[in-house]
Amino acid sequence: MQSNKKEMITLWQFFVLITLFNMGGSVIIGQAYEAGQDAWIAVIVSGVIGTAIMLLYYYLIKYSNEKNYYLLMKKAVGKWAAKFLIFLYILYFFYSSGVVIRDLGELMVSSIFVNTPLEVFCVTLTLTIAYMLKLGIEILSRTTEIFFPYFAIFIIFVGLGVLFSGNMEFENLLPIMPEGIQPIIKSVFPSMITFPYGELIVFTMLFQHSGRKKQLAKVVAFGVFISFLLLCYSTLIQIMTLGSDMRIRSNFPLLNVAREISLLNFIERVDLLIVFVMMLGVIVKAGILFYGGLLGIQHIADISYRKFVLPMSMIVAFISVFVADTYVEHIEEGLKVIPLLLNVPFQFIIPFCLFLLLMIKKIKKKVGAN
Repeated sequence: MQSNKKEMITLWQFFVLITLFNMGGSVIIGQAYEAGQDAWIAVIVSGVIGTAIMLLYYYLIKYSNEKNYYLLMKKAVGKWAAKFLIFLYILYFFYSSGVVIRDLGELMVSSIFVNTPLEVFCVTLTLTIAYMLKLGIEILSRTTEIFFPYFAIFIIFVGLGVLFSGNMEFENLLPIMPEGIQPIIKSVFPSMITFPYGELIVFTMLFQHSGRKKQLAKVVAFGVFISFLLLCYSTLIQIMTLGSDMRIRSNFPLLNVAREISLLNFIERVDLLIVFVMMLGVIVKAGILFYGGLLGIQHIADISYRKFVLPMSMIVAFISVFVADTYVEHIEEGLKVIPLLLNVPFQFIIPFCLFLLLMIKKIKKKVGAN
C-alpha cells in the first residue's frame, strides 16, 4: 500500500482543522432551531458531548493500536468484510462532502452570485478542493493554518459590529427555558450530536499524520471545545440580533446578522467577511471528508489516493448538485433524514460494534495465552 508517512500535520494544524471542520456547514445553516431562544444552551450541551465523542474516537484508534479506522476494521472483522465496510464508508464520506459543498452553493447562488448556476459553483469549489488534496493533506493543513486568524477575527468582528451598531437586543434571549428542557434535548439528539460532532469520525484517518501522539488527545479535545464556543457565540449574536422567530425563518441567519452592521455611516455590507468564514469552513470540512473517502479507495485498490482525486471529485460534484432538487428539500434531508438513516449507524453503531469485536478478540487472546 502506498504510504503517506511524509505527510505530517502539526498539533496547531490539527487544532485549526478540527475547529474549522466543526464550523463548516454549521455556521451556514445555523443550529438548534427547535430550542428557540435557548439554542445557545443546546449548542453548549452538544459541544460538551461532542468533545467526549472526539476523545472516544481518538481512544478507539489508540486501543486498536492501528494507524487509522480502516486498518482497525481489518483487525476487527477480517480483510474481506473490512473491504465491504470500507466501501460503505467511502460512499458515506463522498456523500457527506457533497452535502457540505451544496450548503455553501445554496448560500452563494441565492445571496451573492445570483446569476451563477448552482452547478458552476459546486463544480468549481470541488475542483479547488481536489487540487489541494492532489498536492496532499499537508497542503490543505498549511493553507487553513494561514487563514485561520482572519477567520477568528471576522467572526468576533461581526458580533462586535452588530453590538456597536445598536441592533442587538439582549432581551431576545429571555425567557430562558420557557418550555423546560425538552426543546433543548430535541435539538441535541440526534441532529446536533451527529452534525457536526459525529462527523469527526473522519479524523480517525488523520491521526496517523501526527508525530506527537501523546499531546494529540488534548489538542483535538481543545479544538472541539473552541469550535463549540465559536458556534455558541455565533448562535447568541443571531438570536440577539434577529430574534428567535426571525432566525428560524432565515435561511442563512449569520449572513443576515452581518447585514445589520452599520458603523459611522462607512462600515456597511460586510457580507464578504461572512462569506469568507463560511467558505473556509466548507473547504476544510468537505476536503477532509473527501480525503477520508479517497483513503478508503487507497486501502481497497492498494494505489495512492492521489490517482483517484480528479475522477472522484466529479462524483462529489455530481452529488452536491443532485442531492436535492430544492434548498427546502436539501435542509429537510439534512436535518431529519440523514441523522437517523446515515449518521447514527456510521458514526456510532458501526464503531461501537467494531470496538466490541476488538475487545472480545483481546479477551480471547489473553485467555488463550493463559
